Amino acid sequence: MSTTAKLSLDDEQLLLNRFLKGNDKDFTLLYRHYVNQLMAYGIGWGIDRETLKDAIQDVFYKLYCNRKAFEGATNPKSYLIRALKNRIIDLQKSNIKTTGLTELEFSVVPTVLDSMIAEEERETIEQQIQQYLNLLTGRQREAVYLRFIEEMEYEEIAEILDMTAPAARKLICRAIARIRTEEISLVLFLCLSRIIK
Repeated sequence: MSTTAKLSLDDEQLLLNRFLKGNDKDFTLLYRHYVNQLMAYGIGWGIDRETLKDAIQDVFYKLYCNRKAFEGATNPKSYLIRALKNRIIDLQKSNIKTTGLTELEFSVVPTVLDSMIAEEERETIEQQIQQYLNLLTGRQREAVYLRFIEEMEYEEIAEILDMTAPAARKLICRAIARIRTEEISLVLFLCLSRIIK
């Protein structure tokens, strides 16, 4: 089973089940399949890459040592993202105690979209995306990221954000409405500025 191609949820579940039954080779495949997705998600928390790599290693180490904790997972990706988020929060709590740093806030880094955008348009689009995302709260940015970048269902997002599925849907709808409102305001401003000139 190739990990370079996108796996279906059934394929992911099959890998997970075989790993739970003791197949260490499938653990390696799970790691290879999810590590880049977890890195992309973790970057949104604004922690340095080395700390993020360590956090991901911690998640997989804990999983390897305690397979039973993974048995109830119906969606491996959702489970791993939630586990990584919890690990990042734990690291942040210890940093607050030792260094006095403030809490982390999720923000989507436009470079996650590099592979989808032509190079000559990338910078302009990144600036636009960042302007729109800056309008949102950290929680809204995280929800939008999970829905549209990670293509997760509302139920999975709700589990990660510790809320109900209708609340997750409402959070994303409000974020999109906020972006649309700002976009309309920008267009009106540009039109009016041309008329006045």
